[in-house]
Amino acid sequence: MLMRRVVPSGWRYRRSLLSSLRFIDLKGLATIGFHTPRLDDVYVDVSLAYGTPDQISQGVLACPPSGTAERHSIRDLLDRREPAVLAIVGGPGSGKTTLLCHTARRICQARLGRRRRAVPMVLYLRDHVRAIVSRPAAALSGLACEAIGDAEPAGWLEQRLHAGDCVVMLDGLDEVARQEDRERVAAWVECQIARYPRNDYVITSRPHGYLATPIAGAALLQVRGFTREQVARFVRGWYLVVETHSAGGAGAEAGQRAEAAAADLLDRTDRTPALHDLTGNPLLLTMIANAHRYRGALPGSRARLYGEICQVILWRRHEAKKLPLELGGDEKEVLLRRLASVMMARRVRDLSRAEVVAELEPVIRRFSTRMTVPDFLADVGSNGLLMERENGLYSFVHHTFQEYLAAAHIRDKGHPGILADAVDDLWWRETTLLYAARADTDPIVRACLASRSVTALSLAFDCAEQGGQLAPELRERLDELLGSAFARDADPRLRRLLAAVLATRHLRSLIATGGGGRVCASPIPHGIYWLYRQDTGCPPPDGPPSLRSVPDERDRDIPVAGVRGADALGFANWINGVTGTETGYRLPSHEEMEDPAVRRALDVRAPKGTAWSAWLMPENTPRPGPERRRPPHVLWTPAGASHPHRIDPVTLARHVYDDVARSTPTLIRMLLLRAIVTVRALAHGLDLVPVLDIALDQVLDYAFDLGRTVDHVGRLDENFPLGRIRAVISDLNQALNESPDRARDLAAALDHDLNRAVPGPVEPLDLVLGVGFQPVIDDALARNRAFNRALEHVMGSLLSLTLSRVLRHDTPAARWLPEFARELVQQAMISPPAFTPSPDLLPHQARHAGRELLELRAPASPWLAQVAGGLAETAWVFERRCPRRETATAVRLAALCLAAEADAHAGGSLSRTFHEIAAGVTLLERRATGQSPPTETIVLATG
Repeated sequence: MLMRRVVPSGWRYRRSLLSSLRFIDLKGLATIGFHTPRLDDVYVDVSLAYGTPDQISQGVLACPPSGTAERHSIRDLLDRREPAVLAIVGGPGSGKTTLLCHTARRICQARLGRRRRAVPMVLYLRDHVRAIVSRPAAALSGLACEAIGDAEPAGWLEQRLHAGDCVVMLDGLDEVARQEDRERVAAWVECQIARYPRNDYVITSRPHGYLATPIAGAALLQVRGFTREQVARFVRGWYLVVETHSAGGAGAEAGQRAEAAAADLLDRTDRTPALHDLTGNPLLLTMIANAHRYRGALPGSRARLYGEICQVILWRRHEAKKLPLELGGDEKEVLLRRLASVMMARRVRDLSRAEVVAELEPVIRRFSTRMTVPDFLADVGSNGLLMERENGLYSFVHHTFQEYLAAAHIRDKGHPGILADAVDDLWWRETTLLYAARADTDPIVRACLASRSVTALSLAFDCAEQGGQLAPELRERLDELLGSAFARDADPRLRRLLAAVLATRHLRSLIATGGGGRVCASPIPHGIYWLYRQDTGCPPPDGPPSLRSVPDERDRDIPVAGVRGADALGFANWINGVTGTETGYRLPSHEEMEDPAVRRALDVRAPKGTAWSAWLMPENTPRPGPERRRPPHVLWTPAGASHPHRIDPVTLARHVYDDVARSTPTLIRMLLLRAIVTVRALAHGLDLVPVLDIALDQVLDYAFDLGRTVDHVGRLDENFPLGRIRAVISDLNQALNESPDRARDLAAALDHDLNRAVPGPVEPLDLVLGVGFQPVIDDALARNRAFNRALEHVMGSLLSLTLSRVLRHDTPAARWLPEFARELVQQAMISPPAFTPSPDLLPHQARHAGRELLELRAPASPWLAQVAGGLAETAWVFERRCPRRETATAVRLAALCLAAEADAHAGGSLSRTFHEIAAGVTLLERRATGQSPPTETIVLATG
């Protein structure tokens, strides 16, 4: 017997429904790519909020019901024990239909038995108006069967409805055009809910369509706009699908292209507040993404994008759905352009109903239509572009549409003089730029050049960048004017004016943050910062010498880096002075810098492998701790990025190794000075030989040490003239056993020869370390005859101990310098944690830390006073100057020597300060040579 395969009930229906709802709906869009993404790949849950009829927003850009921050997912509202009836309202393009389609797909994909109601039904009411109106008693199952065909046996759907197995989704109540038909459809829906009460029901509509014909017993919910996170999720998902399809499959390269393109689009919308506001609407966001991917329409062709949006909202989507249009889309736009132009001229954002009728009545009479102005207002109000904000008071859903439509009206009528007369008026700025994108801007730019105000000149440069028509001679005049600001002999007043122009243009790209502030996430460019320096005399930033010169055209737009905190604060104050606006720019707060949109914009602008850090607004509450440990300014660094001032112990140690490798002359001086101390200690021991028997053993030890020390001088420099000194040492060793008096004479002669052999101080290191001064040696032996203490008195504990250990190991010539460096690093305790010196504090630390140590060590030895004073005298190196390699070596080793003295006599805090000074000069040296590119820049905020 043959066995028949049993197909689960509803399987064919689900398969058919899944197939029909597979792709997102792009009908009516003016720009569509070669590939339509699958719904599941790009879907983002818009979420819902409960509301009352008076709270529902009517516009395209839906605001949530006042007083609520709730977000519900439709999946949480369906398939409960008690059946639900939901009325979901939202403006055009808010994602209502997509929400139903995705919900239906999710139900179809769920495992059987996991849901109470496992049969989704999606009906577009516009397709069934005639059947419902002609047969008010028609059953839902009958209309649904007409839609699904013969996928399942007759009566199957009726059984599922009676059993309460269905989620019935009825889309587009507002798309029933006539009010009387809409009332009949609403009544039919209520009858179906009563006929099949055990099912879930979801009815969608635009606000105007539902509020006029509500569904009895339905819970009213409004579709909420995308959050920033949802916008980013959609854009990344959409681009990944498009790039994967373009590459013929998933791969690392497609993923990288998708991420780069998505980041670019998100950055552009974040920097353009008008576009950013539109991204909360899924349809508008899809249009923006299509325009970005297939037209490159952002931001230069904003006018084209806004034009497409107006067309889609006014008529394209209606036409794609085959809905009736009593007035053509072009005629609707002509009326709205006229209205927008009037509102701009009156400098208002809303008009009363009577004023709207008075302005549009003469225009609408010119069209061959029976539509009246009230009819027109009802029509465009339902589309969400023009909304009745209050009873009898009309405004555009976003001021951008008012500006765009006014610009289009001025272009159509050929009246650029309106804009040329308003070049100093910020109210008309965006309208002018939208006009300039698609028209001749010569009269406007000429008016700007004639005005020469900050506002007008900023507008002129912006117009030139819009891609519209501009005479070559006017472009040349703008280029020459801009270049004149960077001439060394520029008029200071002109330079200040152009600085204000550049700053004003740069700071227009503001990102709104969650806390209510706005941040210009484009770091201040090198060109503007150079103008600031010329105007104020501010020193250059830390970094290579190229940052100190006049920036050429290629460098003017790169972000400034290496700025110190005090200068960042001074720049913010300067900006407010030169721009003369009431905006009130400031450094941002930590919360503003952590805003995802700001972080994303900074990441886009940073060179590969670099993360910008930014100075924050000074805190009001002083930080605890000593003044030397309290940075005066706080630097924000993104999570996961290394602090730009960080110098790890390995890096500092590596520089110490390099210092030692370059310091052979100084090390020879140190060895000879050690030999002088040794020979004088030996002479003193000879005086004690007749008194103490053990004195001779000590003298012999000194003699051995003396010979070894001089031998190591030869290892460092085989050409150093040591012949006479070695001969005298040989005679001295022989005389110690035979004639103490002759030994005294030879020691005196050797003292004289060693002093003559010590080279004079020629390196900065010699002067800073203070080695080689006769009074120091005399004072050391007079204070303390103990050999080791005398050595510390002459060259400090760090150098004397390091030198002794190298000599004790009898280090060979080839290893002498590396071994000395290794011992120096070990004795200097260059170990974790890493150092984070504050460049703003380093000058103060270099001048005062040594003084503090001298006060604690009073009376201080001449060597300590010399080194502390030498460090203070080289504090200039921390004041925005590029340190020479020799100077950096001197400061670094002097600071490490003082750190050892502080650790022994003053405690860890002061010792840490000297270590930070050593790390600080290392940081500046690495920046000057390009080893550690600076990342501290200036980001400004307002609000």
